[in-house]
Amino acid sequence: MAKLIDWLIANPSAFASVTSAIIAASVALFVFAVTQFITRKRDRTQFLLPKLEELYLLVNELAEQNAIQFKLFYRFLRGDKDVAKNIAEIDDIDLYGHRRGKKIIMYIRLYFPKLSRIHEMLFSAERELNILKFHSSSDAPPTVEELINASGRVGHFIRLIEQEIISNRDSLLGAGVFPKKYRETTEAEIEDEIPRPSGPIMHVNSV
Repeated sequence: MAKLIDWLIANPSAFASVTSAIIAASVALFVFAVTQFITRKRDRTQFLLPKLEELYLLVNELAEQNAIQFKLFYRFLRGDKDVAKNIAEIDDIDLYGHRRGKKIIMYIRLYFPKLSRIHEMLFSAERELNILKFHSSSDAPPTVEELINASGRVGHFIRLIEQEIISNRDSLLGAGVFPKKYRETTEAEIEDEIPRPSGPIMHVNSV
């Protein structure tokens, strides 16, 4: 090593050439590393984007199902027995959303675990509503007000999970060079007044 240093000192032009080569190699290595990093980020974003879109569509399907089934059970609990046939024709997997629920859980657990907190709240609200659906034809059916509240809670958390997906799109996809801060749904938003579900809500107290 000492001989090499002495030789470089004795040959400044060679020293400059070696230094230039080292700098050029370092720059090339740095550029390659940055390019690979950006390429991996882009590929991952492209990989996750259709999965996030599918998850969003599944949540939208849940919102549509919640609205449609609320109207059926609302009419049934108000004494419209004609809709009993419509309810009976719905497959249990669709009535309680098991198939779609498993897909939502899969996407969140495998690809978007940051959504787990708000999804667990939605899942809990769904479970409470499904219990009311199950007991709607029993000797002790739920009240219309209970149905309204439970369906409203499901709709409330659907809106919150949709909001969290949209607000954190870049963070969930890992888009951009620098990490994006993830914005969780706040406690104030969670505890906000539960809106009544869309549907034929009339004079509940008269039931």
